[in-house]
Amino acid sequence: MKVKTLRFKETKEFIHIMEDGSVATSATPDVLPETASLDELKKYYDISGQKLPENIDEMEVVEYDFVEAGEVGADIRNKLSSPNNLVALLEDYFELVDTRKIDMKDFILKEMKQTKVSVDYLSKLF
Repeated sequence: MKVKTLRFKETKEFIHIMEDGSVATSATPDVLPETASLDELKKYYDISGQKLPENIDEMEVVEYDFVEAGEVGADIRNKLSSPNNLVALLEDYFELVDTRKIDMKDFILKEMKQTKVSVDYLSKLF
């Protein structure tokens, strides 16, 4: 699930804006609406009459992915199946005599293609 939150640009601390316009920082994000942007927050505070923090220009709205605990681990385990299969196939391949190696080539190419997809996915995960 993707959510947006407000944080300081420089320190990356999460921000909670209080009713009086003061700011508190926290280790946990204050979840904002999906449509939130800094410009929209400024408009909201202008319309609502609430006081906008003076240092609003030092802040940014960022998007985060929230995932259920344990789900990322399972996802990573699943994505590592292809690299594990590829290594096992290659180990077998190098132990076989030349005539049997031809039969394994298609399996190895298939796992290589899937391994590239998995590694690309994992490299973008964090």
